Amino acid sequence: MRLIVKPNLAARAVYETCISRVRNKTLKEKFRQISGSIEAADQEYQEKSAEQKWFLIESSNGVGVVDKDDLEKIYTQRMAGQNGPGRAIYDQLKNSAANGICPLCGQQTVSTLDHFLPKSDFPALVVLPLNLIPACSDCNKAKLDKIPDCESKQTLHPYYDNVKNEQWLFAEVTETSPGSIQFYTSYVDAYDEVLNERIKYHFRVFNLGSLYMSNANSTVTEIQFRLSKLHEKGGKSAVKYYLKEEEESRRDNHVNSWNTAAYQAMMNSDWFCDGGFNEFK
Repeated sequence: MRLIVKPNLAARAVYETCISRVRNKTLKEKFRQISGSIEAADQEYQEKSAEQKWFLIESSNGVGVVDKDDLEKIYTQRMAGQNGPGRAIYDQLKNSAANGICPLCGQQTVSTLDHFLPKSDFPALVVLPLNLIPACSDCNKAKLDKIPDCESKQTLHPYYDNVKNEQWLFAEVTETSPGSIQFYTSYVDAYDEVLNERIKYHFRVFNLGSLYMSNANSTVTEIQFRLSKLHEKGGKSAVKYYLKEEEESRRDNHVNSWNTAAYQAMMNSDWFCDGGFNEFK
């Protein structure tokens, strides 16, 4: 998971921009009537976010005189819609992830926005910037409309959860034929019990083990030729030295990237360094 900068956008202003072109006068008046409630929902969201307790926010079927279906359309038609008045805000949020990489998986390309708390159950948050996360389509689909019911079953929030300084993502080489690299999370003493559980939950919900294993196995096949040449000249020591340099470079960039964990696992496996890399297909 990658930490990204929180959007500096006023919730009420974003909401009012999105409803600015509603032609139906009756519906527009209803939307205007709940502007204060949208602002209050933003305040509650920020308060719960400060404690990482989004699960305490109650779901609803609407806000005041507006039902959830009409509120959902504010997002789908008036923000995400190509010609919607809020489209510029949608694009700004979508483009906020560094290098266009999904902060939820740290691997695939951003293609949409994910509602941290689903719009179908939290209609007051449908266009709340702090609830909208740039994401790849796979991560958006994986989470679907999951509602957290306790602290430990909250996925990591890229705007609030800083888990980038301690290593919690690791991997190991499966020393068989064919070989593979398996990923897992490990307990971090510097984090409390809840955050450790949330890291595990995030890893499981977004099926990151499978994604990272596929990428890592593919990487091995891409560098097999170089590893073979190194092994011919200097044996497993030469291979290990090369892998260590690659691991250090990736660790400096991001300690919890799958690349860091994969290269770490490869260099720590004598079997892999002594020719086991040839068992990857």
